[in-house]
Amino acid sequence: MDLIARAQAEVINRHDFFVEWFTGRATEADLQTSIRAFAPDMVMIEPDSNTISTDEIVGMITSARGKRPADFEIRVELIAARQISDDVALVIYDEHQVIDGQKSARRSSALFSADPDAPEGVVWRQLQETWITT
Repeated sequence: MDLIARAQAEVINRHDFFVEWFTGRATEADLQTSIRAFAPDMVMIEPDSNTISTDEIVGMITSARGKRPADFEIRVELIAARQISDDVALVIYDEHQVIDGQKSARRSSALFSADPDAPEGVVWRQLQETWITT
């Protein structure tokens, strides 16, 4: 599988994990696998422009287990992807969530680098999210 395909699979699979974890259906082993998908020096820029580190991201995910209702949804729509170098890819995607009937959406740009030890063979390096008004 090429780098772009691995990065796109990572986006989809990580969001599938989020649904399972946030609704309380995923296991601790699933969480540990998921954490390996984030580079130790990853940076996330949230839609409100707050910048957080890998440790903060992992803390947020860990503490959110079971905090969403069973019908919580995330739908990912891949928009574009391109290979930046031999081992770096950029994926742009829209994330649509439904929580208790309330819909939200954000467009994200995610930078990945190759890592054979990660679940999909790539790790998240940087993620920037922007709200989409619907």
